[in-house]
Amino acid sequence: MSQFDTSERGQPASRQSIGFEVLKKFSTATATLASFNFQGRLVRRDGFHPVLNDMEGESRAGWAFEYHNIYLDLYNVLNPVLSDEQRGENVGRFNLRVGRFYVPFGLNLQTDTHGTVLQLSNGRNFGFERDWYTGFWGTINKHLNYDAYYLTGPGYDLRFKDQKGLGALRLSLSNKYSSEYGLEAGLSVLGGERLSDQDASRIETRRIGLDGRYRRAIRTGLLTFTSEISGGRDAPNAVFTQLYQTEYLHASRRWGLATQYRRFGQEGLRADASIIGEVTWYLRNDVGASNLHWIKLNVERQLERMRGPPDLVVTVQYYFYR
Repeated sequence: MSQFDTSERGQPASRQSIGFEVLKKFSTATATLASFNFQGRLVRRDGFHPVLNDMEGESRAGWAFEYHNIYLDLYNVLNPVLSDEQRGENVGRFNLRVGRFYVPFGLNLQTDTHGTVLQLSNGRNFGFERDWYTGFWGTINKHLNYDAYYLTGPGYDLRFKDQKGLGALRLSLSNKYSSEYGLEAGLSVLGGERLSDQDASRIETRRIGLDGRYRRAIRTGLLTFTSEISGGRDAPNAVFTQLYQTEYLHASRRWGLATQYRRFGQEGLRADASIIGEVTWYLRNDVGASNLHWIKLNVERQLERMRGPPDLVVTVQYYFYR
């Protein structure tokens, strides 16, 4: 990835990176028992501006090695204590995850956005989009999936500073709704203590949120509508987060447009709010997302800022994944 951004106040910055992903599955002749995923990259930063996909980069000037996903999934972990009949009835219901992955709140669990400039709301809502955690995930029935985890709460580096951590539960529509109707939706609840991304102080955190995405094919391409809404408290202040996004992908899969409005408001403080427009030219864009190659132009007009005056941020990104 090669990325350049600048603001109207003359703060240019650049980020160059080369990375890799390792996915290993452990299987018998009849079943997949486990899988392991690791994503990492070597990054060079010159200058810094808090663009949406680099909120954590301010403390990593120059060269840095960054990790993204590091987790192990164990499938059908209760099989050793179940009968053959019970195993058949509970396939896919009790899976265990340990490691670092997207915070189980909102659509990030279903959407890997680390390569894109446009991001979902968790990065601003909690100060990080990924955390270290363990817990269970799987199907409840043919209509619903669940994710239930304990999160340690530090965000990037695994550390404990007397925080209690966070408990999180997300109920979401099963995959059949996405494949048959183009619909994804979920209800998330999260509570406990996390560490501040600014000074590592403890923050008592409560959130409840609704999220949804609807994809609709039209004559010339594909329209996608996305929304995430959440409310709660960063004690003692109430917080409210909104995100609304519309995307269009041409039927050729060679170009696309996107726009997003996002706002994070905290009681007693000013809000962070932006409206964003993006144009993407795809050199390669396969349906399975296993071979991606694009150039993006992203323009963010900041409407409100908690710290400092609003700004205009322009980002150009070249990205290649195979």
